[in-house]
Amino acid sequence: MESIMGIIKVEISMPEAVKTISAFRENRLKALESLSAEVKSTVTEAVNNLLQTEMSLFLGEADQSSNKRNGYKEKDYTLKGVGTIRIKVPQDRKSSFNSSIVPKNESVDPRVKEDMAVLYLAGLSTRVLALVSKRLLDLKVEKDNILSCLNLVEDRALEWLTRPLNEDYWALYIDGTNFNIQRRGSTEKEPSLVVLGVSKRHFRSILAIEPGTKDSVDCWRSVFTELKKRGLKSDQVKLGIMDGLPGLEKAFKEAFPKARTQRCWVHALKNTMAKVPKRLRVPFKELAHKIMYANSKQDALTAFSNLQIAMNTDAVRAIQCLEKDLDSLLTFYDFDREFWQALKTTNPIERVNKELKRRTKGMGTVGERTLQLVVAFVALRLEHGWSKGQTRINSTTVNNLKNAKQNDIEVTANQLFH
Repeated sequence: MESIMGIIKVEISMPEAVKTISAFRENRLKALESLSAEVKSTVTEAVNNLLQTEMSLFLGEADQSSNKRNGYKEKDYTLKGVGTIRIKVPQDRKSSFNSSIVPKNESVDPRVKEDMAVLYLAGLSTRVLALVSKRLLDLKVEKDNILSCLNLVEDRALEWLTRPLNEDYWALYIDGTNFNIQRRGSTEKEPSLVVLGVSKRHFRSILAIEPGTKDSVDCWRSVFTELKKRGLKSDQVKLGIMDGLPGLEKAFKEAFPKARTQRCWVHALKNTMAKVPKRLRVPFKELAHKIMYANSKQDALTAFSNLQIAMNTDAVRAIQCLEKDLDSLLTFYDFDREFWQALKTTNPIERVNKELKRRTKGMGTVGERTLQLVVAFVALRLEHGWSKGQTRINSTTVNNLKNAKQNDIEVTANQLFH
């Protein structure tokens, strides 16, 4: 029997087929190895024939009339779906021939490089990736090889991080996180400033992941300015959810004059509880939760009054700490009820930050460039996961990153490579 697929012709005689089947029955793994070797041999022969034909066509061109063959150069080439094969690249006397099949200085199929870059960005360490590539492709992968593969996605990743913001966003979550950055042989904690937006269609989107000092109001002003340069309409932003960094609320309102601010309840309670006497912490927290989870703003104000009465003069500093931010803590009540749970804390963006850090943690230390590529890849995966789920930014969708973590990374890869 015979089968022809493109340039490769495979002929299998009945006696040979019977012999091969018997070999599989005796020792399947050994037979598979033999079969793989034959496939490699067939592919190698096909590639070598193509290269020879390509050289003939090259030497047949008018400007190559005085040129001739000059032997060949052997090299290893890793082909996707096949593994590493030993090929013979024809040479010419003028050294002007450059194969379009196997270009000079290329030893790995670009598709294999894409796959390695995707696997690395998706979570495999260089050590695991080296082991996998050696086992599957007989390809030795060093750290420098991985960095070379990342070149294929760098432009697209950085382009995505600075993409134009064409949608209108009505709410912005604002928070910072730290990564380990390797600079000149030393490791430093370097913060990144992250902004998560909620569109008018109630889709979430990571709008910014920029290096900067998270406790610096001036750095945040720079982030807000850059967002507006990329197309974020300041007059459409109605709310900013943030922690209690001094001056941040003022800077946010300067950048987005029509917006209000919502202090994160988790951060506010943490600061308040630090000022509560130990013996009163349990009842104080219970009364504070009645404010946080009240059915209306008026009920929340009543609950605060009850807290003041119950604590009397035993927790004055704690009550004052809570009272000074009370207006901002209750801003979420002025928005649709279905969003209350999502708007009262910065949990949605902190979960995003946690996912970003989870990916980089196993990498130990990374350079700034690699970090940008990794966070861009993770951000794209998260957004793809969100796009497959519900659109409403309510308590269910905000708190569930499971879909985003388990989505098909092939979609993300296609966005970066194609």
